[in-house]
Amino acid sequence: MFKHKGGNQTKGGFYLKKAEWEIVTIEGKSGILPGGNECEYMRVPGVLFVPLAVTLGGAFVIFLPFIGFAMLFAMIATKLAQGVNALADALAQKLAEWQPLRIPVAALATVVSVVATTTGLRALTRALAEKFTGLQARIGAHRAQ
Repeated sequence: MFKHKGGNQTKGGFYLKKAEWEIVTIEGKSGILPGGNECEYMRVPGVLFVPLAVTLGGAFVIFLPFIGFAMLFAMIATKLAQGVNALADALAQKLAEWQPLRIPVAALATVVSVVATTTGLRALTRALAEKFTGLQARIGAHRAQ
């Protein structure tokens, strides 16, 4: 029988922990496998242990650079997204302070709709929408004079 659960008494030898691909060694004639009942182990015969260890080590060496590059690119993408969001917030603050009275309402609505479809610029859209409602009232009052 090759399948064993954590916490069970087993014969000495090599066991592969399925969830983490970890090789556990039980020294002596018998011992208890670490972990609880949720941990599953598979007994690895001694003859297969060396080729299995070499294969797992080789896979680690081959894929380690790819993992490093993936982490680097993920970090760069995260920093770029944070920078774009900071720029969008700053632009939204500046546009919120700017209150033009001579821009037609249709042109302002077009700007708001274009910005709303762009990803990462939610703060700009919210600020423009808030100013747009107040701007309509001011334009109406300005035309009435």
